[in-house]
Amino acid sequence: LRTIAGKIITFLAQLEDFQKKLWLKKKFVVETNYCITLDRVPDSYHSEIIDNEAQWAEWEKLFTISKLPKDLFNAGAAGDRATILKQQPHLVLDTKFFSEDFKQRLLSEFEDLDAETDGLLINSENFQALELLQERYREEVKCIYIDPPYNSPSSEIVYKNSFKHSSFLSFLENRLKTGKKLLATDAANIVAIDENEQNNLFHLVNYMFEEYKTVLIAVEHNKRGIQGAHFSYSSEFAIFSIPNTLKKLNRVEIDKSEWEYSNLRNWGGESERHTAKNCFYPIIVKDEKIIEFGEVCPDDYHPTSSNEKIDDKIFVYPIDNKGIERKWRYALNSVEQIRNKLAVEVDKSGKIQIKLAKTDKQQKTMWYSSRYNAGDYGTKILTAMGFSNNSFSFPKAVPLVEDSIHITLNKKETALDYFAGSGTTGHAVINLNREDNGSRKYILVEMGEYFNTVTKPRIQKVIYSDSWKDGEPVSRKGSSHIFKYLRLESYEDVLNNLRAVSKKAEMQKLGFDEDFREEYVLGYMLDTETKDSLLTSADFKNPFAYRLDIIENNETKSTVIDLVETFNYLIGLKVKTTRSTEGFRVVTGVQRTGEPTLVIWRNTEEKDDAALTAFFRAQGWAEDCPYTHIYVNGDCTLQRLKKEGDKMRVYLTEEMFLGRMFGTGEM
Repeated sequence: LRTIAGKIITFLAQLEDFQKKLWLKKKFVVETNYCITLDRVPDSYHSEIIDNEAQWAEWEKLFTISKLPKDLFNAGAAGDRATILKQQPHLVLDTKFFSEDFKQRLLSEFEDLDAETDGLLINSENFQALELLQERYREEVKCIYIDPPYNSPSSEIVYKNSFKHSSFLSFLENRLKTGKKLLATDAANIVAIDENEQNNLFHLVNYMFEEYKTVLIAVEHNKRGIQGAHFSYSSEFAIFSIPNTLKKLNRVEIDKSEWEYSNLRNWGGESERHTAKNCFYPIIVKDEKIIEFGEVCPDDYHPTSSNEKIDDKIFVYPIDNKGIERKWRYALNSVEQIRNKLAVEVDKSGKIQIKLAKTDKQQKTMWYSSRYNAGDYGTKILTAMGFSNNSFSFPKAVPLVEDSIHITLNKKETALDYFAGSGTTGHAVINLNREDNGSRKYILVEMGEYFNTVTKPRIQKVIYSDSWKDGEPVSRKGSSHIFKYLRLESYEDVLNNLRAVSKKAEMQKLGFDEDFREEYVLGYMLDTETKDSLLTSADFKNPFAYRLDIIENNETKSTVIDLVETFNYLIGLKVKTTRSTEGFRVVTGVQRTGEPTLVIWRNTEEKDDAALTAFFRAQGWAEDCPYTHIYVNGDCTLQRLKKEGDKMRVYLTEEMFLGRMFGTGEM
């Protein structure tokens, strides 16, 4: 019994190690496409767009373009379509409707592709997506906002028996740990949760982010409340983890109806006129409205009163009720910037006072606002955009996510949501950019089937219009925008593509005895006999034709895998340019660690080493190579072109690819 049990344990250990290897293997990018507003598409592509019926059908489905003014639209008339393309700059072109050649030509128009891309959507299990993003985005994300499943009784994740809480926490712990590696040193992590797991999750987050200040925020998201056994629950929670390096959070705008006013005139210590001469000037009022700001007063000029009337105007000076000359809180050269925050007020004595509104505030730990109501600003917004109530349950209120992100994220930084759901975080980021002309970026990860029916089309709609009703745009006021979307290989896809090749006959020829064969079967067989079905160097001979069986819409299809895009993420490449020319796919950029990088892809049966060398010389890189790291698939002799003093190093793409994919490559 002991002997048999030992063999079973050995085989189970092999099985578990093999499963772990497949789970941790970086996943292939199965599909890469871009959604690009027409204002970023050169006119030279319009004739191809005009003839693409699938694209026009999607525009009708998403944006009801048939309801554009009739002088712009007449089905079947190419001339009218051409006019639409020119007059609707925020129509969102989707490259999936076009040929690979069209997509590559269009992408080659961009001089800094990643920098010009505003968002990234990934259709994948989130742990797998986070793993693939590591080399590209490590320590670059400035805010993570996630709204994971709440494990509530009405919609709990199904776990075994009494391990529900621990399984839920384990599920999140793996993702929090992996996501944390992507955070910059001064970045915040935010997790939304309700009362069912709030206590447990708070302790987990506090433990995992022990070097951060973890704060629990209560948010009233349902004023009526949800009936519980003893209480009606009207709030949920947001767990903020703020690093010590993030010294100051952004302040929150106050609704204009709630502005509080105080005197623009300074008071207290260091408030007298002589402490800041350029802060003593008249504010000129007419009909109780500020019409202009006067010049800074000469040192020898002393007004007789805080209010001096000249004709029909009143010159208001920062003089207090005791006649002491003080100063305004803003100098003359900066007061114009806050003019919209100023108000004229007549006090009890009949004198005009200039008041300054408090338009923002430090966020408190209790959030109250009708804007946070999940029904009015979550579900109803989705419904207005044309998504049914069954499309996605319990979407967050967009203003709530806006405020959460705003206080931790500045105008040019990146937010990540790896429980993206219906895409509220992307919606919030786009809204924030509209409000302050920012250039924040977003990364959304979602594995559900609604990625293609809700998440992605929602972002497309938000880009096209800032207002919707009954599924149609109220305005056609949109944003100039590009987002990339990827679909990754799943764990199930990996299993489906395993092919075992028995080594039994080979071992018999070599004369291995029965004891060795048993040791092999129990300890090494799974890894050895399936190795060639995962990815081999031979697959790189023609990297544009590598196929896997991929599950799509519950069907298994032979699908061409995007090795080029997969490799970009494996080496952490920030892509500047990509182009297909003379039989080569050429990608340039900078790796996360700063190396200028060139990647050249080819079908080695069509482009041998001589053709590669000739192409390299024709680009001028042999004489003056601006790249320190060059990757090429297939054997080549480019390293021989290196000149004395050059930092150019040539790497074999397949070696780096295989190493990074299975976690053994140089990092």
